[in-house]
Amino acid sequence: MQKNAIRMSNLSSNAFIQADANFSQMRIYISPLGFDTTHLVSLLFRLGIEGGDKVCLIRPKDGEDDRALRAIEDVRGMLRKISSEIQLDVIHVNNRSFHDMTATLLDFIRTLNNNQTSDGKLIVNLSGGPREVLVSLTLASIAFSAKIHQCAIFSDISRELETIELPHLGSLLEDRAKRILADIATHDQTSMSEIGKRLQISESTVSRQCSKLAAEKYILFRQDGRYKIFSLLPKGEIALKM
Repeated sequence: MQKNAIRMSNLSSNAFIQADANFSQMRIYISPLGFDTTHLVSLLFRLGIEGGDKVCLIRPKDGEDDRALRAIEDVRGMLRKISSEIQLDVIHVNNRSFHDMTATLLDFIRTLNNNQTSDGKLIVNLSGGPREVLVSLTLASIAFSAKIHQCAIFSDISRELETIELPHLGSLLEDRAKRILADIATHDQTSMSEIGKRLQISESTVSRQCSKLAAEKYILFRQDGRYKIFSLLPKGEIALKM
């Protein structure tokens, strides 16, 4: 940790600001953070940071200790040396639930993208931090890859930073299936006939779509007499955020 702090203190604010002289837009960095700040410092040094930019650190709700707190304070101190107008946010995610973590990060990236000005650019660091947080952030980033300006990975082997292009998967569901899924999310424990009436879709179409959604584990159904009652599964909730 001391080595990281020394490394950061030796980097001048000019080095950061001039790292990418052609980058005139606001930068919003999203990065997991563990005990080692090297991967984040390398990214900021490569792409630059200055007043008006924003850094969002992703941390688990459980597992905080003195080393993690020192890492956050090291980043905060470094940013203050560069500019008092750089915003630092620490976002804590529920690392006890992969579903909750992923859903939170999907919402977070979508909100950032919706709220930023047209001049703002999202930059995601897929390095460092607890592994479970990194996996959730990677999944959320791929889901919104079209909205992310740049993504980077710091190699533990070469100790070098590499910028990468994320694959764009788009929506995995047809529009009609997604409408049905959204209806089930809004009206939990609902039947096919109720879904059909609300969406003005034939019950046979609802039955066919729900069978596919259940087979792919987007929804769950239980038999209530002669009726099937549907509810949303975690995979369905995540799919609706994509």
